[in-house]
Amino acid sequence: MKIATNDVKKGTILLIEGKLFKVTDTAHTHMGRWGATDTFKVKDIVTGKSNVFTYNAGTMLEQAEVVTQNAVFLYNAGNTYSFMENDTGEIFDLERESIEEVVDYLKENLDVYLQMYQGNVLNVILPSTITYKIISTVPGVKGDRAQAGTKPATIETGLEIQIPLYKEEGDEVTINTLTGAVN
Repeated sequence: MKIATNDVKKGTILLIEGKLFKVTDTAHTHMGRWGATDTFKVKDIVTGKSNVFTYNAGTMLEQAEVVTQNAVFLYNAGNTYSFMENDTGEIFDLERESIEEVVDYLKENLDVYLQMYQGNVLNVILPSTITYKIISTVPGVKGDRAQAGTKPATIETGLEIQIPLYKEEGDEVTINTLTGAVN
């Protein structure tokens, strides 16, 4: 499927010279009388190596035909994370390196989406917000505003975050998975 460079967004999967690349950042540049260019930072899905591609604005690129499937995260065993596709019940075991950016947000029975290309999982897409239980934190000191009214805490996945002073162990917090901010 063809896509113009000005329509490419972060997260788009491109097929360039027979290789799959995930776009991690985009930039559009217009230099006066010269033509505009679109620059993409990409990550090779197979090797994990980063690269930068620059094209004249409006150039047509090949977008990989990626299918998005509903799935649920089951568990992890060491560096392997297991997901079950909801419609077929098929289990996919993914290595930590391939899903590094989402690992800290995964908890058992979490509904996610799997981006698939020719039967292989390319990416795991999380819900935009997820609620977690606080498993440990320090007591908040009234009047302590050196850190804008927050304190460190560890949530059930082991991720350390900053939470409001009034939150305690056992409370729940909602985290925006795109920004990492606590809502």
